[in-house]
Amino acid sequence: MKDTILKLHRNRLFTLLVWLIIVFIAIISAPNITDALQSYSQPTFNTNSQPAKANRLRQQWGYQLGNTTSVNVVYENPKGKITDAQQVKINNALNKLKRHQSYYSIKKIVTLSTNVAGKNQLQSKDGSTQMASLDLDANGNTLRVLVNELVSQVKAKGLKSYVTSPEIIRDVNNQKNSQVTQLVLIALFIVSILIVGIYFRSVFAPLISFITLFSAFVTAYSLSLNLSKLFDLPFSQYVPLEIGIATLTIGTIWNIYLYRKLRSVLALQREGTYATKQVVAALRFPITVVGGSLALIFFACSFVNYDQIQALWSLGITYIVLVLATITLNAVFTAALGESLFWPANAPLTTMKSHFWTRATEFSLWQPIASVLVVLYITLPFIYFYHNSLNFSPMTNLTQTNQATKGAQLLQAHFSAGKATPITVYLKNDRPLDNEKYLQHLDALTTKLQHTQGVDAVYSLTQPGGMPIEKYYVSNQLQSIGLNAKEATGQLSQASSSIKNSNRNLNLASLKQQVKDMANLVKRSNQIISDSSQLATQVNRAAAHSSSAVQQSASRRVSAYQAKINELNQSLQAVSSGLNQLSTEGQVIQNYGQNSYNNLQNYSQQIDQVQKQLKKVSNQVHGSTNQLNGIYDYLNGLQQSGAANVYYITKAQLADTDFLQTRLNYTSANKKITTLQIVMKNAPSSQSNIQQVNRIRDQINLQLRGTPLAKAQVAISGEPVTQAINQSKLNHHFISLLAIVIIGVLASVFIVSRAILQPFYWTITFLMAAVTGFQLAYITMRFVVNINQFDWQVPLISVSILTAIAAWQIVALGLSFRYTELSLLEWIRPTLASYGKIIRYILLVVLALAIALTFGASYALIEIALIVLYTVCVYYLVLPLVISSLGKLSITLPNKDNLLKNK
Repeated sequence: MKDTILKLHRNRLFTLLVWLIIVFIAIISAPNITDALQSYSQPTFNTNSQPAKANRLRQQWGYQLGNTTSVNVVYENPKGKITDAQQVKINNALNKLKRHQSYYSIKKIVTLSTNVAGKNQLQSKDGSTQMASLDLDANGNTLRVLVNELVSQVKAKGLKSYVTSPEIIRDVNNQKNSQVTQLVLIALFIVSILIVGIYFRSVFAPLISFITLFSAFVTAYSLSLNLSKLFDLPFSQYVPLEIGIATLTIGTIWNIYLYRKLRSVLALQREGTYATKQVVAALRFPITVVGGSLALIFFACSFVNYDQIQALWSLGITYIVLVLATITLNAVFTAALGESLFWPANAPLTTMKSHFWTRATEFSLWQPIASVLVVLYITLPFIYFYHNSLNFSPMTNLTQTNQATKGAQLLQAHFSAGKATPITVYLKNDRPLDNEKYLQHLDALTTKLQHTQGVDAVYSLTQPGGMPIEKYYVSNQLQSIGLNAKEATGQLSQASSSIKNSNRNLNLASLKQQVKDMANLVKRSNQIISDSSQLATQVNRAAAHSSSAVQQSASRRVSAYQAKINELNQSLQAVSSGLNQLSTEGQVIQNYGQNSYNNLQNYSQQIDQVQKQLKKVSNQVHGSTNQLNGIYDYLNGLQQSGAANVYYITKAQLADTDFLQTRLNYTSANKKITTLQIVMKNAPSSQSNIQQVNRIRDQINLQLRGTPLAKAQVAISGEPVTQAINQSKLNHHFISLLAIVIIGVLASVFIVSRAILQPFYWTITFLMAAVTGFQLAYITMRFVVNINQFDWQVPLISVSILTAIAAWQIVALGLSFRYTELSLLEWIRPTLASYGKIIRYILLVVLALAIALTFGASYALIEIALIVLYTVCVYYLVLPLVISSLGKLSITLPNKDNLLKNK
């Protein structure tokens, strides 16, 4: 049993078993790349950053909106203004969503009907585009799933509809990155297999290389992801791709070196196990030194205060795993297969002489200064005119076929370029904001931000439509008061005129004459009554006398007149009766006249008093009219002045429907938090975005200073803020990354080579080649596909790849320099001749892997491929010139006579 275990150990079967267990655990423990990148699609910020503060205020909002994500539903009529019939279709689609809010995880819907005052915010000026805002709770489902469901539900016949937001754009970009990452990784593995297979013309060598590199990749990826989850370490969406590129680039080169060494050893020692031991013994140190150096360099990146750079710690894990896999897992198969590894082509590899490196070396040793000038001529123009412009937008790599991208571009076209990426300002006060004391200063802040450079519109609690509401301003209220004062002045003037007319109409002398005439009338009525009474008596007497005469006369002449006398008697009786009635009526008239006389006398006295009072009132009305005219003139002047442009909302206006609706949209449940949405004139740009965000933040702090809102908590968030933070941190910390890389490489090669000057020259040469490569890639992208800016992740990924290539090449030269027994000048020719023989194969690896990066049709990866390819080509073009010329100058420079001598 013991012998069996020893035999298994000698045959490295335990090593294979351990790797099988490790790879199995790695495969089952690590999620697929799509799910992993989904977790890291949105940027993360430290707790003191503005977006983190804004998120905390958002969580205190209430109305179940704390953890929601806002998205926009965009409708467009491509033929012109949205018609009434189309508006009905839009309303029906949105009402359908309202009826199924819980199913689609919708917590709030803001439309034209629920934000009447904010119509300008939701509808374009040309009327062809309209939007609605949805707040989604993505806890139950991922944002991607919810958006896919909403896209089909918001459609309205005859209109184009989209669902978009900066978060959706980032998620779409992340989704494309995951697809590109998987495609590129497959292409890289295929290219790696082809390179090894073509180089060795073998079947088993590329297969073993694939097994080794796949095991290393899966292990490094799973280990990095699980460590990130366990210890909450930074992890970016490009980490899987960076791990894959690092593993396949350096791993392929290492495998080629190892298999070349194995073939050369097998030519002398045909026993596979012994040959493997020799190969491992020969390459263990350089591979370990390079891998360890790279691991330390990228572990040091975790101390940089920027999560995108800190995430490079995963490459430190990658290189450690790759070193172990290259040395141990390869050895299992090489020991077992031996020469069969290179079947069917078992013939030794033929090496071809590098004519360029040989001639470059000879020329540099002959004319070192001219060689240095050639190097400067090739690289210095690109370094001197170096231009670096980055694009921090997630839309950089997205095509216009994506619906979220189309929606964002539609908002930019019909509203403003910054409409799709607004800035949200959160403001929290210690007391409710729904009163004039705070609203006045909130409105002043809104107006101030509207006049800030680069701002297109600002929507807030006091200006939900981006424009002042006139009825809430002192100028409008002064105008109303002024009109009331003018109307009152007119009424008082009319009253004054009426009083004067009444005063003239109340003629006391005429009234007294009428009283006298009434008195005469009363006297005359009394006389009539007296005369009528006497006449009645006389008639009665005449009637009685007439009757007795008739009785005493018996003459026949009297009897003839008897009938006429009877008729006269009847008439006199009738007259007497009428006179009695007249006397009675005259008495009534006398009583009425007496009363009227008495009343007229009293009325005359009252009129006299009223006349005096009317004169006094007339004077007072005249004085009041003059005062109101002065007040009106003052109010009119005040209204025209700038002092009247002050927000003042009354208690009645605070309770009206319009303000209550606006308050619901712009304040939290406890009314202590409000938001301002700022729309910029332009989309976020690396040229001006940082200055724009800083200008807005400074303007807010300055405007609130000295007001009741001076102690309010303020935080800003949004896509421009996110991009500004990334840009600021990258600008600030990229130098730190370069310093870590350069110092790490220099320290490694200094220690390995036990020299300083020559390794320093080699490292500076690579740095110059890298700058040249960046500039050449920029020029290529600009003139070929008209792209003027690199994606902001390009420098980070490029540096991670170039660091690995630089470390391997420079450390390899350092090791050769360390173990040589020749002088520097004697070491140059054989070393460069030997190095030039294999350099074309390294260039082949880099070229093939660079081409594989373009398979994803991603501009970012194409830019990375160009940078790496140009850098390596320039480096290998100028490296023999630098090594030879500076090597000779460092020896012969003290002796000027020997500068131009051929060594």
